[in-house]
Amino acid sequence: MANVSENLLVRGARGNVGKQFVYRKHGDKTTIARMPSVNKDAVPSEKQSKIRELFSEAADYARSVMSSPDLKKEYEKKVTPGKTAYNLACRDYFKAPVVKKIDLSKYTGSTGSVILIKAKDDFRVAEVKVSVHSAAGVLVEEGNALLDPINRNLWNYTASQANTILTGSVIRATARDLPGNSGSLEITV
Repeated sequence: MANVSENLLVRGARGNVGKQFVYRKHGDKTTIARMPSVNKDAVPSEKQSKIRELFSEAADYARSVMSSPDLKKEYEKKVTPGKTAYNLACRDYFKAPVVKKIDLSKYTGSTGSVILIKAKDDFRVAEVKVSVHSAAGVLVEEGNALLDPINRNLWNYTASQANTILTGSVIRATARDLPGNSGSLEITV
């Protein structure tokens, strides 16, 4: 394997040459290596099969994004140098959103009080659902939070039902991204 950094002939080269060797770009360096060999008779392990299936699903999602002009435009807005909207869509498929915080400082248990949720995703959180359960485990209410128009990582959920006994209540927030991945956080009051 050879590393080349300042040669005009191979600067920025990528791909294979006649099934003999392959150029790979790593930052400012270009690496030249022998073509990898693949044993076509090898049977993939269960783990390999699952990973291949996951990559196939990610590619399907990315293709669906590319076929939707509106979604494609959204992904293209966040593309960084050296990446494509397709790459970003594949990455988004693999990464679930994270609910970072549930803020109950404005929640009193009365109708109209607000629960704040901080949720983040590598691309965009599509929705946040909130559920409130009593200490006995009975569902008091659930519904969708609204995206804060100023801070795009904050979501506001306005209580529609009275929760008279807050102590022991469980608040759960679940964030979902465009590919359908979800992440949640649960806190007990």
